[in-house]
Amino acid sequence: MHDTGLRFLLPYMRPYRGLLFLGLLYGLIGAGASAVSPTVLGWAIDELRAGIRVSVLGLYALGLIGLAATLAIFRYRLRMLSGAIAVGVSYRMSQDLFSTILTLDQRALRQYGTGDLLSRATSDFIYIWRFYSAGFQMSVHALFLLGIGCALMALTSPLLALVVVAMLALSIGVQVGLGRIVERAFDRVQRELALLSAFTQEHLGAIRMLAAYTQEQPVVGEFRRINEQYARQNLAFVLRSNAITPLPSLVVMLARAIVLGVGGFMIIGGSLTIGQYVQFIVYLGLLSNAATQLSRALERLQQGSAAAGRIGEVLLRQPDIRSAPDAISVPARGHLRFDRVGVRSPHGWILQDISIDIPAGTTLGIVGATGAGKSTLLSLVARVRDPDVGQIYLDGVDVRKYQLEHLRQTIALVPQETLLFSMSLRDNITFGLAHVPDERVHSAIQAARLSDDLAQLPGGLAAVVGERGASLSGGQKQRTAIARALVRDPQLLLLDDALASVDTKTAAEIVAELRDARAQRTTLIVSQRLAAVREADQIIVLEEGRIVEHGTHQQLLAQGGAYASMYRRELQQSNAENAGSGK
Repeated sequence: MHDTGLRFLLPYMRPYRGLLFLGLLYGLIGAGASAVSPTVLGWAIDELRAGIRVSVLGLYALGLIGLAATLAIFRYRLRMLSGAIAVGVSYRMSQDLFSTILTLDQRALRQYGTGDLLSRATSDFIYIWRFYSAGFQMSVHALFLLGIGCALMALTSPLLALVVVAMLALSIGVQVGLGRIVERAFDRVQRELALLSAFTQEHLGAIRMLAAYTQEQPVVGEFRRINEQYARQNLAFVLRSNAITPLPSLVVMLARAIVLGVGGFMIIGGSLTIGQYVQFIVYLGLLSNAATQLSRALERLQQGSAAAGRIGEVLLRQPDIRSAPDAISVPARGHLRFDRVGVRSPHGWILQDISIDIPAGTTLGIVGATGAGKSTLLSLVARVRDPDVGQIYLDGVDVRKYQLEHLRQTIALVPQETLLFSMSLRDNITFGLAHVPDERVHSAIQAARLSDDLAQLPGGLAAVVGERGASLSGGQKQRTAIARALVRDPQLLLLDDALASVDTKTAAEIVAELRDARAQRTTLIVSQRLAAVREADQIIVLEEGRIVEHGTHQQLLAQGGAYASMYRRELQQSNAENAGSGK
């Protein structure tokens, strides 16, 4: 995990190589000023014992002040520079992550889930930010300080320096070795946090349903269980991390005790001066801080690496549905042909042996029971998924040969679930389009039979519909989605039960409007209500993924099969509703 995480982080540092080298220079100057200070202090003490003038002592004091000021200035500049790198890396990586998420296919989205992706896109970036903003500057300063300090100690007393270096090397080696355990523990924490985020996101969107079925307490209990698991993993991480954190201080305390004893004997023997002895003691304090900083930097590195590994896992995910290397982008007329198309699932066939020809500019109605494969059939046209067997041709060319973006610009799909954003009604209708003329918008609204509803909305087209269209009724949402599709003037229009929340009369008017608006547009309509498809040029009936009937409305009624049975049931239900309402 450690190497994997760094593998994703390093490419994002390439544009900042100049800043990184500048940061190393700042770190070197700041650490050098800090490391030289004990040596200057040692000289001052030795000369003070020998009896020096006040003016000379003042120069030593000014030298120490100058070194402290140098350290402060360059530590500040290093911190600002590392912050700039953190901003740049986090920005570019988050942009890439969001762009990748938008290209993920349904299988990948189901695998991760919205809550997990939100966790990766938010909390994981916090730790990448901490690594670059704090971890980088701490590690650079600490490493230079350790290197320069140990070198200066070696010039003063090789024996004492060897003792200190050996103990610090042992401490750092143990931290690096145990760091992998800490990183794995942190990765488990983030995965549990993703589960918690996913559970919260899913159930916050279903609050009214939970209240309607009085499921608040069971859901709270399940949240408690997931939260407790997250707390256990977090505690395990904290215990492992805190077991390593005191190690540098412990090692320095042991080194200080050794220096105290050995240094004392060396002073008695005349091989070490008092100033040099004080110099060593001060160095131990500095190196203690440096070792502690390095330990914290390693912790940031472990957390940042684990977080980058989770983000990189998504960045590496290639969508199953993508453009072929030799994809084409040519204008489409809208002639569709399914040739022995089949779609499999782990539990069996969703669609099987689907063959049908849909001339350009005609309308195909698709009916059948729930689970018959109607929505899957539409998803194949827009390449939301690809068939496992067979081919789908658009104007004689396999749809997999079209450039994916071009193909989807040719198609407007209105799904079963209407997705609206918290913006104005007009912006929802023109979503993704720039500078759409008002005439074009009003034409789409009229065709979707949404124009009569504008008077009910404060502000009309300027009314903000709220999150997921909360201020609109189900029928208004669906008609808004239809208007959004029509304003694009697509060559192929796919309506996936998009009239389910619209009354029968309005649905018939919309279908008639679709036929009259542009005769050359190819339209596929999935509907549970036959009134929405009865005027289609041809209708197919799906049962268990197969076409069992095919013809016009009148032809299918004359056959007296499944379609005729569905029509009689719908007619009886309509008569019963009219009788119940007194009509």
